[in-house]
Amino acid sequence: MQTQSSRCSIDRQAHGRVLEFAAFSWPQPGDAMVGWPSVAGAVRRDALNRAILLHFAPGRVLAPDPSAATEALLDAAAAQGVGSGIDVTGKWEHYIIAGPDAARLLACAIEPGAVLENRECAAVTLFDCPAVIARTHAGFELWLQSSYSADFLATAERFRAALQRT
Repeated sequence: MQTQSSRCSIDRQAHGRVLEFAAFSWPQPGDAMVGWPSVAGAVRRDALNRAILLHFAPGRVLAPDPSAATEALLDAAAAQGVGSGIDVTGKWEHYIIAGPDAARLLACAIEPGAVLENRECAAVTLFDCPAVIARTHAGFELWLQSSYSADFLATAERFRAALQRT
């Protein structure tokens, strides 16, 4: 789905498989997590600047569209007993919110500048909808829990309409 105004767009992104990794304890000692974003709020990106590992909460990592190398990293950590990888395909929907009013729209629920001040990503609640947020070159990337997606879009559209009137 794409909803758009001249000042803000909300574009649903196609994606494939999505994995989450939950560490049994955090932080991990030694080199068990080499190659991972080390602190909660960090993001590991690929050569095209796409988020490949979003460390959205302590010991919780989202891996959208994992490459073979990313899956091997998750599998190796699970094999070492660090935590558990879970296929959560279908749990999350991916959106890009972009344009001059993107931050203003999100500020109806959170202050994205403050939330992401010392982080690259974070677990948040937007209009009562669980999400993971990260900055992109165009605005913000959201991973919304699928069961909340329709409610999020309806609420965001109401707020965006109100913003256009001001």
